[in-house]
Formats: sequence, C-alpha cells, structure tokens
Amino acid sequence: MTHSPGKPLLTANQVTFARLALLPIGSWLLYQGVRGQWVALVFMTIVGCTDFVDGWLARKYGPTVLGGLMDPIADKVFVAVTFLPMIDLGWLPGYIVGLLFVREFVVTAARTAYERRKVSLKTSYLAKVKTWFQMCAGALIFLYRTVQDPRAMDIVVIAIWALPVLGGVVQYAIKRRVWRGIVVWFFAWGALAAATIAFGGVWASIGVGWAVLAITFASGGAYLVGMKDLPGTGRVDLHDVVRLFGSFTLPALVAALLVKHHALREAFLTGHASAPAWPAWPIITAISIEFAIGGLDNLLAHNKQLPGWPGWLARVGAQAVLLGAALAIAVRDPASPLVQPLTMATLAITLTSAAIVFYRNRAVYLGDLEKAPTRPAADSAR
Repeated sequence: MTHSPGKPLLTANQVTFARLALLPIGSWLLYQGVRGQWVALVFMTIVGCTDFVDGWLARKYGPTVLGGLMDPIADKVFVAVTFLPMIDLGWLPGYIVGLLFVREFVVTAARTAYERRKVSLKTSYLAKVKTWFQMCAGALIFLYRTVQDPRAMDIVVIAIWALPVLGGVVQYAIKRRVWRGIVVWFFAWGALAAATIAFGGVWASIGVGWAVLAITFASGGAYLVGMKDLPGTGRVDLHDVVRLFGSFTLPALVAALLVKHHALREAFLTGHASAPAWPAWPIITAISIEFAIGGLDNLLAHNKQLPGWPGWLARVGAQAVLLGAALAIAVRDPASPLVQPLTMATLAITLTSAAIVFYRNRAVYLGDLEKAPTRPAADSAR
C-alpha cells in the first residue's frame, strides 16, 4: 500500500488527541503503589515527549485551527492529572497546587477577555519554558518522594542538571549559538540540585513546588498587567466576572477536597479509619475538563462566537455549590457517603456542558465558520 508523499501516516492532531486520551492512564498508575508509580514516570515521560512529535508534524505539514487549540489544552490537562494527585498522595501541600491552578484558570479567562476585544496574544518565551518546567518538576517531585536512598537522589538530580547543560555546550561548540533554555536550566536546576544536597528530598520537593509556582505566576504576569489597557471600554463586564469567579473558586474547592481526601486515605491505610476514602478521580477529571472548556472558549471569542455569560454562570455556579457542599460535609465527616454523589454530580455537569459546547460549536472548532451559529451582538464586549 502506498501513501501520498503530501500526507503523513500520522497527523499532528492525531498525536495530540492520543496524548489527551492516554493522560488518565498515567494518573491512575500513580495510585497503584510504588511499582505503578515507576511505570507512571516512564509512561508520562513518553506521553509528554509526544509534544515534540506533534509540533514537528505541524511545522512540516502545516497546522490546523483545531490542532493549534488542542495542543495547549493537552499541556494543561497534563499538568492537572500530574499535580492534583500530588495533593492526594501527600507529595505537595494543597495550597501550592491550588494557587498554581488559580493562575492557569485566571490566564485562560484573561485570554478570553482579550480575544473578545479583538486582541490576540502571542505566547511568550517564558510561558513555553514554564510548561516544560512544570512537566520536568513533576517528574523530579516524584523522584524525591519515591527514591529512598538520599545519595542516589543527589546523583540523579545532578545528572538532570548537568546532562542538558553539557548538550548546550556541545551545541555551542558546533553551531556557535547559545540556546537560552540552557541558561535558564543551568541556574534553575543548579539551585534545585544544591537544595537537594543541602536539605534532602522532602524539603527540596516543596521547594520545587514553590519554584513551579513562581515561574508560573511570572509567565502569567504579562497577560494580567495589560488588562487595564484593553481597547474599547476596557471595563470588566459580566463575562469577565463569571470567568474570574470560576478561576478562583473551582481550584480552591478542589485543592481543599483533595487535602481532606488525602487525610482520610492515610487514616484508612494506617488502620485509623474503618471505611476507604471516596474516589478522587471525579474532581480531578472535572477540573481537567474545565481546562478544555476554557481553551475552547478562547477560540470562540476569537471568532466572535462566544456564548453569553448565563450558561457559564449556571455551570460554574452549580459546580461551586456541589463542591462547596462536598467540602462542608467532608470537614465534619470525611468518610461521609454523601461526598461521592456530590463529586460525581459535579463531573456529570462538567461532562454534559463540555459535550454541548463542543457539539454546538463544532463548525468553529473545525474551521468551517460558514456553518457556525450566529451570536447576538450583546455577547461581545463593546
């Protein structure tokens, strides 16, 4: 069987969607004991590296509207299914991960606000570094919490720091060009290697969490600083308020629930609780889908197809009420059987909303704007 030279055997979109489909497996493996966690490390590393593959395919054969949209969504979902279980496993404090996701949601909401006002933002170099720093930091935190021999961990961290730097030196010797990423890597990971040797894995892993939080907020600063200078009226309207409400509320409630879930899970494993913990996967899945919905809205806003704010408020309000009720019950009785139905209901609302949004706006996502529905002028910022 022969293939047209102009068409690849595998498209960039197929790689991106495959990455999205495989990510839940890596999250599940994290809960399968130490052996499963090592498998998760290898598996998620391979899945993460597919980002290079779909990028190469997109450059060689040309990008698509849907591919350009789904690639950053896949990156955010990767971070969600990696870092949220870290709260549940006790690897990172809930407030660090909660703040991390507040930033991600706020920036997504800011992008929509810009697009509604016909302002397109280019991804900064720091934002690209941030994504890979988050992924690498997730693997490093895993190693901190899994490798038992401190000396072995010191060697691993030094190797992670030194090998890319050596590669950068070789590149400079051959091409006489300095790769900026290596300079960032040299100082950032050099500091982490020093912290590992000085303080040990547990404290160093928390330090890595703070480092991720710092670079994540720094990369998002450019999006937020310019909000006051938006064209048109530039005033914050109900669209913006509803999205900002969800950006702060949902990550905070999810992080707090996972902290409670971790405490109950540990109590059961140590024999101090008679009932196993309610499952965490519904809220991890719901927050991951919310990332996708936010990213899809960026494209809708760009094409003047963004739905009105009442639908957003209905979904986010329902999620906040359900998660808030689940948290209130979990605070009083962490093992209450009422928590699981509330989290499952949250997931059901999120899934249903995502399916409706994607179906109604499929013409926009696939680049067929002639078939896109007509939105009332009141939905745009004026």
